[in-house]
Amino acid sequence: MVNKATKLLNQIENVFAVTAGLLILFSMFSVVLEVIARYFFNISFIWVNEYNEYMLLYITFLSGAWLLRHNGHVSIDIINFFVGRKFNYVLNVIAALIGIFLMIILVYYGTLVTVDAYERNATSTTPLRTLQVYIYMIIPIGSFVLLLEFMRQLFIANDIKSRS
Repeated sequence: MVNKATKLLNQIENVFAVTAGLLILFSMFSVVLEVIARYFFNISFIWVNEYNEYMLLYITFLSGAWLLRHNGHVSIDIINFFVGRKFNYVLNVIAALIGIFLMIILVYYGTLVTVDAYERNATSTTPLRTLQVYIYMIIPIGSFVLLLEFMRQLFIANDIKSRS
């Protein structure tokens, strides 16, 4: 059961990470297109700035769990070098617990904001009038996957502790 859940979480994180990568590529090409169109043809695309802002939010929440799984987040390695294995375990558990706590808050409040935007049919104040529910919904979704990854990190830390 745990193996299947781990594989499923890995697959979800991989799909999210690939999607984030594709969004980065699309963002890059759209900005280049905007610059070229503005410089050479004096044409500006109204959607480029707004949608690139939204893509930055999506990229953050889509890639966070995958990055955590691969230990890609910023950390202070020098502390791990000078402290013992036992203290290292304590630091990993504390980091995982803080992450779990923060992701629970983000899932909860992100869901409230998303539901509120849906019920009010809220749109952006820009000329594009983008429905905000599509912008906000990535926050609870990405935070939930991050929550699951922090829980896995906690179990990994405990598994390493029990083996030593």
